[in-house]
Amino acid sequence: MGEPNLARAVLANRRTRGTQPCLRFFRRGRWRQLSWEEVGERVSAIAHGLGRLGVVPGDRIAIVSGNRPEWALADLAGLAAGGQVVSVFPTLPDAEMAFILRHAACRLAFAESPELAARLAGLRSGLPALGPVVLLESDAAGGQLPTLRDLAAGAGQGGELPGLAAAPDEPALVIYTSGTTGEPKGVVLTHRNILATLEAVVAAFGDVSRLRLNLSFLPLAHALERIAGHFLPLVLGHTIAYARSLDTIAEDFRTVRPDFAVAVPRVFEKVYARIHAQVRSKPAAAQALFRWAVGVGVQRSQHLERGQPLPPGLAARYAVADLAVFRAVRARLGGRLRLFVSGGAPLSAAIARFFHAAGVLVCEGWGATETSAPSTWNTPSAYRFGSVGRPLPGVEVRVAADGELEVRGPNVFPGYLDNPAANTEAFTPDGYWRSGDIGRQDRDGFFYITDRKKELIVTSGGKNIAPQKLENLLRQQPLISHCLVHGDRRRYVVALLTVDRQALAAAHPELAQVPPDDERVHRLLAAQVEEVNRQLARFEQIKAFRVVEQEFTAETGELSQSLKLKRRVVEERYRHLLDAMYEEGEG
Repeated sequence: MGEPNLARAVLANRRTRGTQPCLRFFRRGRWRQLSWEEVGERVSAIAHGLGRLGVVPGDRIAIVSGNRPEWALADLAGLAAGGQVVSVFPTLPDAEMAFILRHAACRLAFAESPELAARLAGLRSGLPALGPVVLLESDAAGGQLPTLRDLAAGAGQGGELPGLAAAPDEPALVIYTSGTTGEPKGVVLTHRNILATLEAVVAAFGDVSRLRLNLSFLPLAHALERIAGHFLPLVLGHTIAYARSLDTIAEDFRTVRPDFAVAVPRVFEKVYARIHAQVRSKPAAAQALFRWAVGVGVQRSQHLERGQPLPPGLAARYAVADLAVFRAVRARLGGRLRLFVSGGAPLSAAIARFFHAAGVLVCEGWGATETSAPSTWNTPSAYRFGSVGRPLPGVEVRVAADGELEVRGPNVFPGYLDNPAANTEAFTPDGYWRSGDIGRQDRDGFFYITDRKKELIVTSGGKNIAPQKLENLLRQQPLISHCLVHGDRRRYVVALLTVDRQALAAAHPELAQVPPDDERVHRLLAAQVEEVNRQLARFEQIKAFRVVEQEFTAETGELSQSLKLKRRVVEERYRHLLDAMYEEGEG
């Protein structure tokens, strides 16, 4: 990228982009924007304001907020002031939020709203290092708290910002892991880690000029969105538009008309299920047309994936399928979407193929917070659906003797914050990071993730089963929203399921209000479980299931903030249902 640190790399675009849009957002009834010149001015002013509040290079600054343009301003200003930015999900329970702020010894915190500031005030007695709390909502009634606008408006600006002189190997970010298996760990990422990752992504992708506008809706506190949906467009001098909320994403896609977006597999699964549910509600002729179009689209996709030219007949059939079906699908995404980036968990090859059949390429990658998000990536010129792509340029990925993937390269973090025991366990003697993921590499260099090392099911009969494989298949069924597969040290596999109420109401209106344990719902789910079982080896098949009334969510603790299943939490919470399925099977 030609710059030694993130602040310089981003703010350099102020000179070259000028009045071009940098941040777009919906506020007071309409879409608005900040130009690169305006963003540069505000970031510089806020960074000087942080200095007046006593922030010095090396201090850690927390951002406790959902996605909004002020998040980007606070992030860049913190870096420009020489700080290390600690991202905190605003939906975390108080105990976990306090742990992060205390462990990171945060000197200052940005809070999205007065309500979040009040939560921080309630935690302050256990946070001896925490100084000022600054409101991001500048027009909110925050009492005596300083606001982002106050920081930018203060006198005495001028002089070189200390963050512009940061060395490449200085820490830039601390991102805490989601804690799916234990207490969160603070992942320290340096300026070099992030800039090297962005350089590798650009080198792998090729012409990034086509990705001018990103619609940002994944949490910025998560590494995937922070790197791919935040720093990548900012360093490239492109534009970020912030979705209003998860409830308005469909409308925001149509209005913003982005070139690309970053998502997790659950987003694609829900879109896929909604489209198929809508098709099933149409007349038989329309359903037949849809099935024909998808069949043609899949044939085209397979040719493109193999790098083969399209036969003239197939090209002609696809033109008809596109006009009749797929243009409408793409129009829902704004009509200009060039690609999706998917990460965070394995994506079903069938779902990725469906989107490609419709003319939207999903480039799946693999990595972790510890690798600055991506280590491998499918690119527009080289992709294999079902895989997570090839290693990025400069990144080494190897398969250990037990199948675990290990990573080494400039993207790999230097270590966890104040956690020497975890650091010793995380790295091999020759410097590879142990990912905890089990995978394989094919002869063309593409990697495939099969499961988490610590989550493999070993039945009492000695069979190894990857629960993620089964869970991915279950979630593809139209009436299943979330699930957990269980069977470690047991004779057979069972599952917990939650019902997609919207899909149920669309497909069976007469069941819209019935409880999830209704016998009619159970029969529908049983048919879908049987459909999954037909795709599995006998020892993998699900022998029993129970329906959980409450949806799995991050707010209720069954999912992490990045929507990953907290397996141990769910197993403990529903131990009685799991045990009952085995007791009945033994009776």
